[in-house]
Amino acid sequence: MNSRQRRAWEAREMAGLSIPQVAVALGKSRSTVHAWEANSSPRTADDIVALCRLYGITTDWYLEGRGPMRRPRTVAGQERDNLVAALERLSPAQQAALAQLVQTMLP
Repeated sequence: MNSRQRRAWEAREMAGLSIPQVAVALGKSRSTVHAWEANSSPRTADDIVALCRLYGITTDWYLEGRGPMRRPRTVAGQERDNLVAALERLSPAQQAALAQLVQTMLP
């Protein structure tokens, strides 16, 4: 495991998220998120920003391992934590249905 793979895994674990949960939150497949974490699939800049926001980390730390890992906590960060906790209580079928609904709301 190289250092970028280790940072990706560490950030997800510290955020308390599984690969399926990240996939649902970002509207991606589990295999895509797994490939990102294994560093075997390219990510767009938008994907990197979305991952970092979801994990509550800085892009500098995620990409290069420099600077502080965590972004400063905000009210929005607490709201995100509450939302993730609520999502974890949903069944996989409910998570999938919610992901489809959210996709219809995005531009």
